[in-house]
Amino acid sequence: MITQEAIQNNVGISKATPYSEFSDRIKVKNIPFLGRLHIVRDREGYMALSFTTLYWIYGTFVNLFIILLPHYNDKQLPGELVLWFVFLSVMCIISLFKASTTNPGRVPLVEDSQIDINHWEVCKTCRQKRPKRAHHCRRCNQCVLRMDHHCPWINNCVGEENHWAFTLLLIYAFLLGLTGFVIDMLHFWWWPKCVTCDKESFFIKHQIWFVYLVTALGAAMGALMGGQVIVQHTNILLNQTTLETMGLNQSMGSHSHDS
Repeated sequence: MITQEAIQNNVGISKATPYSEFSDRIKVKNIPFLGRLHIVRDREGYMALSFTTLYWIYGTFVNLFIILLPHYNDKQLPGELVLWFVFLSVMCIISLFKASTTNPGRVPLVEDSQIDINHWEVCKTCRQKRPKRAHHCRRCNQCVLRMDHHCPWINNCVGEENHWAFTLLLIYAFLLGLTGFVIDMLHFWWWPKCVTCDKESFFIKHQIWFVYLVTALGAAMGALMGGQVIVQHTNILLNQTTLETMGLNQSMGSHSHDS
């Protein structure tokens, strides 16, 4: 039996256990050292998140083991560049994990006595009481506090409780994509060919195709994430969410949103 938890949030209430923990769309697991993880049961979301993770693995492997370390061993670049790339890569996957497994702020079950009727309403989709800036996500089948949007690439909603992790993910992904693209350009046009690497290695022998692909991916990632960083920070400065910016504000708050 799930007990009540005294958790204070920005809505100004001591909230009970979120009703997402009673939903068949949300899987909740307590894992030592990792905490309470919320995982959305969505096959398309699993596929998108897997693609995101595989992209991170591929980009990190090619840039680190095919480009950076061989050139570093040839003393063609400083160790600080290798450390900078590793730092961005590690922070990127940590931010992805936090953004995808943190409860985004799913509206808790509350007593009527806790509600300020001037700032709360009833969702027409799930019939749950919620603050007026909350929105209902059809993917999660839950209302989310200050929902920004549902992001399939992290298989989670972006809301009040995990917006910080999502924003950090965008920043680190932008810097990682930009750094990777610069590294790839230096590899093609500036650094001499590797001397100490194993020329018979499969990855070294066919590196041109691996590097072409990672260069294209890095350029695309840098451009897309850079645009998202601008959008998110603009919304933060304006105190708006993506849904509100798109016009899906309180007057349409009873509809299900997914983006």
